[in-house]
Amino acid sequence: MSTGKNPGRHPAIPATLRHDRFVAFAFASAHLLLETDDDGRIAFAAGARCGLTDRTTEDLVGQSLFDLLPAEEHAFIRMLLARLIEGGKLDLTHVVMRTVAGQRSAMMMGGCRLPNHPNRCFLGFTIASGLTERMAGRCLPELKIFVESLERRLSVAGVAEHDQRLSLLAVEGLAGMPASDAIRGDVEAYLLSVSSNGDAAVRLNDERYAVLHNADLTREEIASDIGRLLVRHGADDLCDALHVWQLPVQGGDMPLSDVARALSYTLQTFAAGRPGALGIADVNSAVVDMLQSTIGRVGQVRRILEQRDFHLAYQPIVNLVTGKLHHVEALMRVGDSASPAEFIAFAERVGLICDLDLLVLQTALDALKAAHDQKRAIPDIAINLSAVTLNSPLMVEQLQTVLRPYGIIARKLLIEVTETAAVHDFRGLNQTLDRLRRMGLRVCLDDVGSGTTSFLSLNELRVDYAKLDGRIVRGALTNSRDRAILHSIVEIARHINIELIAEQVETDAQLHHLRQLGVRYGQGYLFGKPSASLSNLDQGMPSRPARRTGKQVSWE
Repeated sequence: MSTGKNPGRHPAIPATLRHDRFVAFAFASAHLLLETDDDGRIAFAAGARCGLTDRTTEDLVGQSLFDLLPAEEHAFIRMLLARLIEGGKLDLTHVVMRTVAGQRSAMMMGGCRLPNHPNRCFLGFTIASGLTERMAGRCLPELKIFVESLERRLSVAGVAEHDQRLSLLAVEGLAGMPASDAIRGDVEAYLLSVSSNGDAAVRLNDERYAVLHNADLTREEIASDIGRLLVRHGADDLCDALHVWQLPVQGGDMPLSDVARALSYTLQTFAAGRPGALGIADVNSAVVDMLQSTIGRVGQVRRILEQRDFHLAYQPIVNLVTGKLHHVEALMRVGDSASPAEFIAFAERVGLICDLDLLVLQTALDALKAAHDQKRAIPDIAINLSAVTLNSPLMVEQLQTVLRPYGIIARKLLIEVTETAAVHDFRGLNQTLDRLRRMGLRVCLDDVGSGTTSFLSLNELRVDYAKLDGRIVRGALTNSRDRAILHSIVEIARHINIELIAEQVETDAQLHHLRQLGVRYGQGYLFGKPSASLSNLDQGMPSRPARRTGKQVSWE
């Protein structure tokens, strides 16, 4: 028997409900709704005032949208409206508004056009917190800020099923143009208008930019659009100096975090490199090849870390007065290479240095535990940790997690802090070093006098030891400048009660000079080469140390 109902169809929806439903959806996703004409004149306003008026929201009607913006944001918003008028849809975009109190307010703006209402722009504004900081009308000022958000941006794009591309832009000669500031302002407004969320463009230097955007925007379109901007400013000559490269950002099986690292490294190289080095003559292939090569290298580093495909070699550090072994330094070795310097530098530049440091630390702890379990004498071990790692907010917690299972054995570690040239927050680093000491660890400042570790680091950081750079140690006997630097470091260390360790001690003459200066500890081929086993280390200085002459030795 028929019930008169068709289960395959929805019941009729009253027109009022359909209207109210769309209104509800609009206010569920936006704080403020504005309807404007194509010139930005507001015809309708509803919702929260969002600080844009000190009266009612309806009082915004009749004003221009541009009255609610800082002047620097005008060119950017005009380009957004032009894209909305042309395409009919505007994805959520980071815009900067100006409140009635004169403050800048970050908002997300989305928009659409309706077929039955030509010459109308329907805009929704949401007050946003936690957005990447950018100046009104300007690209992000620092690559670091852009890179930090890159993985998140790629993840969001993946969830939203939006393919992304990264375009690199160079306008060679722009910096020398009389109207460079005005040209740059329009170029940045354009890049922001096409970027993901309106804040995914970064100024790399005075002539280079990078922008993350939807994949349907081609590099030819970008070049054409910016070319028109240059012509508008009378800078026709720059059109021939305009170059755009475009990179896909899909990583296949590679984690998005590693894709972001490879893109970051490519951007750093692009920002620092000479134009010719990046294949301007062969427009796109050189930069694409660079990215693909970097992705391969990041994958290789990741595999080495996951498989622990490295080993440690231990070099003795002796007391120069007694000749007794004081501790050893754990030196990382990858494959057959004697020096891991390039591998470590790359890991640091692509953001994998923290993972590497923690694995090296754990490997050294495993060696200590094995020696302890076999009832063998256990030397103290120095481990290199970069200042980048130690400045990581989660580092101490991760370090404690690694150390905890080893108990009192972990107190045999001495932490050598490397790459302090990158440190800008000595106060924060000192807090980390103090926490390490409370955990029973001692701390050494590496490579003092090398140029990368300055006298400022020696003076500012609270450490137990400082390691003299080997170049200074070697040069002090023949070079007055190196000798003056060495003597100054010794004097400073004496006043602030820090013990010194000399690197690359190779001759009796160097040993005698260091003793005269009061340097207490030394490391170098005079006392022993790095050994793969803790049990093979000499327990002191050889009775007849040999001089090293001729071929220069490669050192860590």
